[in-house]
This record gives sequence, C-alpha cells and structure tokens, in this order.
Amino acid sequence: MKRFEGIFAVMLTAFDECGEIDFRAMSHMTDFLVTSGVHGLVVLGSNGECPYISNRNRKNAVDCVVDACAGRVPVIVGINARGLGPALDMALYAEEAGADGLLVALHRFYPLDEEAVLDFYRRLAEGTSLPILYYNFPTHTGLELTPQAIARIASEVPSVVGAKETIFDVEEVRRLVEAAGEDFCVFTGMSFNLLPTMTVGACGAICPLPNFVPRLVLDLYEACRNGDRERAEALQGEVHTYAPLLASSPTPHAMQKEALRLLGHPINPAVMSPLPQLTPEQAAAVRGFLASKGMV
Repeated sequence: MKRFEGIFAVMLTAFDECGEIDFRAMSHMTDFLVTSGVHGLVVLGSNGECPYISNRNRKNAVDCVVDACAGRVPVIVGINARGLGPALDMALYAEEAGADGLLVALHRFYPLDEEAVLDFYRRLAEGTSLPILYYNFPTHTGLELTPQAIARIASEVPSVVGAKETIFDVEEVRRLVEAAGEDFCVFTGMSFNLLPTMTVGACGAICPLPNFVPRLVLDLYEACRNGDRERAEALQGEVHTYAPLLASSPTPHAMQKEALRLLGHPINPAVMSPLPQLTPEQAAAVRGFLASKGMV
C-alpha cells in the first residue's frame, strides 16, 4: 500500500510587513486548500521559498500549517538542507509539531557520489520516525541520481517511501516506478504532465497549481485514476493554459502571491531576499492573465 497518493498542494509561504510568517494568511490558505479537497499539503517546498527563510520562520510556518490543518489531510514538511545536522534539526521539529512526512532535497555543493547520498538519507531516517519522500529536482539541487539509484535508497532505507520527480522526462518517471516497486509512491512535481506520468504509474502530483484552481487539478487526477482518457486529455489541456501564471518570470513566487491576493485571499506579494519583489509590470500581467480566464 502506498503511504501517500493524490494531489498535494505546495503552499506559498506568506509573510507580513516585517518579514515574519503571516499566521492569518497561512491558516486561511491551509483551510482553503483542505476544504477544496486536496489530498495533502506541503509546507516549505520549493514553491514556499524554503532556501531563503530563516530557521525560526520555517518552524513557525510548520506550526501554523499543522495546527490549521488539524489532521484533516497529511502535512509534509519540505527540507532543503546542505548538511545532515540542519536536516535532522528540521526533521525532528516537524515530527514533534505533528507533521506526517518529509520531502527531502539534498543540495549539492561539494561533489557527492551515490554512496554519500545514500548515507545522508540513511542517517536522516535513523533520526526520525517520519516517512521520507526523496525530492528529485536536479535543475535546482545540482544532484542527479538515476532511477535505479533512487530505488536503491528506498530498498536500503525503508523510511524512504516515495519520491517527487520534478523533471520533464516521463520515461525516467516510468523507470523509477518499475525499479522501486508498487508500494513506492512516485509523484510528478508538476500538474502539467500529470496525465502522461500517471499513465506510466505515478500516483499523483505535488505541485503549486492547486493553490489557484484546486478543483481543476483534482478533476484531472480523478479522470486519470478512473481511466477516462478523453476527459483527462481535455482537462490536461486546460491545465496547460495556466503555465503563464507559474512560469512567467524566473522567480514566480511574488506573481503567484499577487494572483492569490487578486483572487481574494489575505496574502501580500512580498518574498524573501534575494528573490525579486513584484514589479508593476508583473502585477499587471497577473491581473491580465486572471482576467483572461474570467477569474477577476
């Protein structure tokens, strides 16, 4: 049995005017997503500016989301650390806070071979009882393992129960599904290839689009799961039309927050330095896009 499956929304991290966690906004978005029907939440994922947030604010974000979720769906905490010590510190905090799992990316600074990566995940797993998802995001972490290497980690570290594959190569997703076995949960890291990845065995998506159109992504997932190919293709086509919202700038976090604000959510578009703040041109582009979809 897979430990996790379905559509997990990667939450944006909301900040107040002083750069601290905006508890009201984070609680609101947690409740909005849960009541919209998502199967789980990820806090402090790459969509949540995780590398640029202070340790204090990371912990405040975890507390806020876990408390607001109140056990209604699983909450997975993203860990993006360059060393075992910081990763263990965050893992232990997430466990004590009541989180349900960890999404762990290992950022490469020095060269790391397969044995070093395996040792990192083994020692992290020894320090926490939470299940772990391997985060495969080579364009951002600088670390690239083969599907066979990831499957080996899962076989030797039982706590590693799945992986998030933020890659475009559907064939590579298929190879991981086949190598890791039926109980291993392989998620795509984007909704834009949900149909083809579920066709080769992925169990869902861990992605940002549900923040804006949760029902669309959930309907696509259900169509894929039910084998309704015609409906799934139509919904996948509609999902593709939201690409400008998620990829219109090199760092779209501020644009996504502006979209949420325009959709009526109590969040401001501030992002953590060195991410660039929202420009007037970007704000206008977001409003224009939402208007073109009839959303504002």
